[in-house]
Amino acid sequence: MVETQCNYFAPLAFPQTIHAGIRVARLGSSSVRYEVGLFAEGADTCAARGHFVHVYVDRTTRRPVPLPIALKTVLETLT
Repeated sequence: MVETQCNYFAPLAFPQTIHAGIRVARLGSSSVRYEVGLFAEGADTCAARGHFVHVYVDRTTRRPVPLPIALKTVLETLT
C-alpha cells in the first residue's frame, strides 16, 4: 500500500449491518487505485468513503512489476 484515505460522514457501529461497495478507479501498469464506500443498511447516503493504492512489487528487488494479466483482466470488470 502506498496511499490510503478515509472520510467519515455518519457513525457506524456493531452490530449494525453495513454494505460495502468497491470499484477500481485507476488501473495502471503496476498499480491499482481502489475506491470503497460504506453504507448503513437501508441508507441512501454513504457513511464512509475511502481509497487505497496498491503497487505490485517484486518480492526480491522490491521494485514495481507489471500486474499479472489474469489479475488485470478481472480488475477491468470493476472499473
